[in-house]
Amino acid sequence: MKSKKKEFKNLIICVYNSDNMEFSYQTRKKDLQTLNGRYFDVIIVGGGIAGAGVASVLSANGLSVLLMDKGDFGSGTSSNSSKLIHGGIRYLGQGHVLLTRELLRERNYLMKNTDIVKGTDFDILIDEKSWKRSTIYLGLFLYNMMGHDYHLPKFKRGKYNYKGFKGYFTYMDAVTDDALLVLYNVITAKMLGAVAINYLEAKSFTEENGMVKIDMVDTLEGGNFSARAKVIVNATGPWIGELFSNYIGKKMENFKLSKGVHLILKADKFPYKNAIAFKSDIDGRQMFIIPRGDTVIAGTTDDFVTTPEEWSVKESEKQYILESVRRVFNNISEEDVVGSYSGIRPLYGKGDDPGRVTRDFHIEVSGKMVSVMGVKITNYRNASRKVAKQVGGLLGKRISTNELPQILYKRENGNDIETAVRNECALTVEDVIRRRVGYFYFKVDQGNSKIKEIEEAIGKIKSINNH
Repeated sequence: MKSKKKEFKNLIICVYNSDNMEFSYQTRKKDLQTLNGRYFDVIIVGGGIAGAGVASVLSANGLSVLLMDKGDFGSGTSSNSSKLIHGGIRYLGQGHVLLTRELLRERNYLMKNTDIVKGTDFDILIDEKSWKRSTIYLGLFLYNMMGHDYHLPKFKRGKYNYKGFKGYFTYMDAVTDDALLVLYNVITAKMLGAVAINYLEAKSFTEENGMVKIDMVDTLEGGNFSARAKVIVNATGPWIGELFSNYIGKKMENFKLSKGVHLILKADKFPYKNAIAFKSDIDGRQMFIIPRGDTVIAGTTDDFVTTPEEWSVKESEKQYILESVRRVFNNISEEDVVGSYSGIRPLYGKGDDPGRVTRDFHIEVSGKMVSVMGVKITNYRNASRKVAKQVGGLLGKRISTNELPQILYKRENGNDIETAVRNECALTVEDVIRRRVGYFYFKVDQGNSKIKEIEEAIGKIKSINNH
């Protein structure tokens, strides 16, 4: 065991010294050219946070891995979350003590071991329409202890003018760029030997000689491909039910989809330094407002939907959030809305209230397919380890998960747009704006002023060797 740990540490040193490893349109093209007829130990369908984490663990164990996504890496729910890395105080209130403790442990790990997960202070506002002061005191006491923060909660008045509220408690959680965290994991998996291809869709499955053949299509430029694997991991987020049915031929039971809507607002009128958690006076739902530089992100709704295609933000959802946040952000108007987005999260469980269905992840093994759903970005590492163990069981191989998955990639200082296109496989303007540099979420112009520069960078990398 000690020799294996030493070998892995040597691999980490080697990876960190591999400066400027290209991962671009050109490397994707080469991977597609050699894809047909290839055999893999595992093909992971879905390049969100769950799929990326599993690919990293399995690649670190020396397995041959193909990670694929029908869109860009992280283009589904993994880039449309609240962008929080947190333990979830409301989960604690629902009695999910072990889940909260696990999430806090992962929050602390990510804050310590990445450069893109940062601590931020939250103020929980108290009034007669929200939580009891004693309840929040006890909850935060337990929350802080489990997160190794040994400060006693203190009820405050007067520092900020939270008009209409009795006071507030302050506690710490963390924020991140969720899509970039996905990319860090995808690139780590590639550094460890995985093949990672975005815009490649799985169309059909065929069992052949103890393996599964997947027929695929390039959704970016066209072209049909196929590859074989001993095990398939279904990490497709809200599309998990569709892929499961495609392979198994029946519907997945107890599978639900919950939609969360967020508004992106101008920050110039936001008078507070800290993020804010409070209850909507419309229906008592927990809300938040999180400053993110030039913008603040406000939300969220939590409603069941029937298909993963219900991404659009309804006017009623927009008005609900605006009316709710005006309790705190009272001078906000529709003119201050920069944009909106929604994430659809797969949940596994029973019940009619999306807020009460468990937020823990669920793994289901059917034939040669391992499906994982309900993975929160905060606890993706724990989910990845458990999925990797299931894969190892199907392969008859021992999978080491100690200290995995680690993040080996770190973006160096320089031109972020050029880095996105050359080293992070951004293929479209949207890939860059939404999932590499975050302009869509964190800039008032949502990256519109950078479109020409991005198009030139993409055109330059595509033109190499094409003369």
